[in-house]
Amino acid sequence: MGSFVLLGALVAAVVVGVWGRVVEPTNDVVGEHNLDDTELVKAFAVFRHGDRTADQEELELYSNNLNYNDVFFPYGMKALTNKGKQRAYSVGEYLRNRYDGLISKLYLPEDIAVRTTPYVRTQMSALAALAALYPPMPEQKWNPTLDWQPIPYNTVESSVDDLIYWSTCPRHGWLKNQIYESNPEMMTLIKPHEELFSYMSEHSGNNITIPEHIFTLDNLFQTLGNVEITPPQWAIDVMPQIKEMTKIKYTLLYKIKLIVVSTGVLLNEVLEVSEAAVSGNTEQPKLWLYSAHENNVAALMSAAGVFEAHQPSYGSTFSLELRRHRTTGEYGFTAVYARNAGGPEEILPIPECENPIFCNYATFVDLTKDSVLSREDYQTQCRIME
Repeated sequence: MGSFVLLGALVAAVVVGVWGRVVEPTNDVVGEHNLDDTELVKAFAVFRHGDRTADQEELELYSNNLNYNDVFFPYGMKALTNKGKQRAYSVGEYLRNRYDGLISKLYLPEDIAVRTTPYVRTQMSALAALAALYPPMPEQKWNPTLDWQPIPYNTVESSVDDLIYWSTCPRHGWLKNQIYESNPEMMTLIKPHEELFSYMSEHSGNNITIPEHIFTLDNLFQTLGNVEITPPQWAIDVMPQIKEMTKIKYTLLYKIKLIVVSTGVLLNEVLEVSEAAVSGNTEQPKLWLYSAHENNVAALMSAAGVFEAHQPSYGSTFSLELRRHRTTGEYGFTAVYARNAGGPEEILPIPECENPIFCNYATFVDLTKDSVLSREDYQTQCRIME
């Protein structure tokens, strides 16, 4: 097992050299900058769904004799567990605490836009979060014994949903495979783990050849843990190396072409809504909420230049906040990350901004211009394999 040990400092150095703007996590407010003199105008928050059960793709990478109909009862496959519902509810509590005042305590349709991906787990997570975000006020109490009210969400048709780009955008898979197969820096990162691939192949009963496979098994073991099934001992023995490979997988998000197809449409929506607000349009929602997946959280963070390689946890929430300076009238963006469901949050400094926690609006637009993609162009770009 000793040959599996990876020198973390060496990998970190390689990742910085290969992928560019890597940001170390911090809870510090940068320098003398603070947000006291700013007011919140809009917030765009994307969060990972709560704890879930496994899906078929994950199960196919691990041969065993479990009866999954019994294991996943009563949730079913790729579904939210009770713990996942609790975690999603805590996301709603966090959002209410942070954005109370930006949005009313009353549910006002003009205050908020909610979107989920076409997965049951993200839709249920949205419902649980909204239950915490909008417990009915007396004016909206419709059942005296139920502290809940129905709040709507929207879901894009699955075949064109940019939030599930790994399914709807062939170019994403092609670019990812190109990096795995021919990028010399990625190959340098993977080389120390060659023995891990053969080890995982032998014990899983499948051909494990790329970081994506190990990441999928990592997710499988996490989801089995969500229904109280302990990973096999052979996996426990190399779990630190499995986690390191998952981290390497997330370094892919630093490649600009992958960022474009992974989050370009979402970023474009953020900037279009923000541009309208800066121009004086007050008719659009104040809070834009996306119930999605860890890849969506990581991709938007990467586009903003604040991502450090890790797998965002269940319920983790990343926000881009459009703010206005009360004295100067200047608009800017603030990046806020709650690593765990319910917080606490941390302000992430945006690199290359004069004030990294209140990045000038025009500067931010310029920094992210190469990552923006319209919904129409998404369909075209996703068919390009070069």
